[in-house]
Amino acid sequence: MNNDQNGNKILFSVTIEELQQEAECHIGRRLTDDELHTAAKCIESGLSFGLDTVVKAAIEEATGS
Repeated sequence: MNNDQNGNKILFSVTIEELQQEAECHIGRRLTDDELHTAAKCIESGLSFGLDTVVKAAIEEATGS
């Protein structure tokens, strides 16, 4: 698990290199800069959309609430 600049543990991250490796597996090549920008925006949007629900569910599961 990695830490941010303040020493806080990062629970989830997607690096550009991980995204490029996935692209190579799925489409057989790396993404262009424009494609990378679009894919990054989509990932950010997708993760932001459901993150509140996921965090709440994780807390409830961990505490038995």
